[in-house]
Amino acid sequence: MKKNVLIGLGGVVLVLAVFIWQVVANLDGIVAGVIEEVGTEVLGTKVSVTGVSINLKEAKAGIAGLTIANPDGYSSANLFEMEGIEVDLNLESVGKDVLVIDAIRIQNPKIVFEGDESGGSNMQALLNNIEAGSSDGSSEGSGESSGETTKLIIDSLVFTGGQIKASSELKPGEVIDVKLPGIKMSRIGRTEGGVTPDVIATEVVGEMANAIIKAVAKAMVTEAIEEKTKGFLDKLKGD
Repeated sequence: MKKNVLIGLGGVVLVLAVFIWQVVANLDGIVAGVIEEVGTEVLGTKVSVTGVSINLKEAKAGIAGLTIANPDGYSSANLFEMEGIEVDLNLESVGKDVLVIDAIRIQNPKIVFEGDESGGSNMQALLNNIEAGSSDGSSEGSGESSGETTKLIIDSLVFTGGQIKASSELKPGEVIDVKLPGIKMSRIGRTEGGVTPDVIATEVVGEMANAIIKAVAKAMVTEAIEEKTKGFLDKLKGD
């Protein structure tokens, strides 16, 4: 009887070992799936990644080919394209209820800004999607499905080298290039002792969207002033 019990326990341990090995072996794919699932749910538009690489020994992670599709009602172009994202992990927090990320660096993101005749934009539509998801509770508990309770803290998040292709229905056929000023965020979720992924996404996308809208608005106003000034000077020269 004792021997049978030991054999039975040995079988359970073997199954658990195989399961754990499978999880570790497929960790990159699991994380990629979570990013796509949570991102799509929170933003209300398709989020995709081409790959995730995690090196626990070096406390590093990389996310390749992250894209965010345009919200409904806008072109088929991606709103965001981020070729590479570098992540520094805090290994002491791995496996605990609060996962601490020391730093996230996003370099050279590409953004498509599309304005409409009513003064709205694809960026504003994205913010509306986030707000709608928060108000109806559809994103509540994101990151906590299937019994998961892990929350996040991001101590540093930096966007640099952003390039925006901006257009507006108010100026059909005209596309201007706008440089996105660097964006730095710190201690995200630190005060709360950790927050769920949907809260992180809301805060980060909100910060980016506001910076993009301001940069585009400033560029369009500057261009309009330059056009009017040039026309005025041409008239003076003509006189």
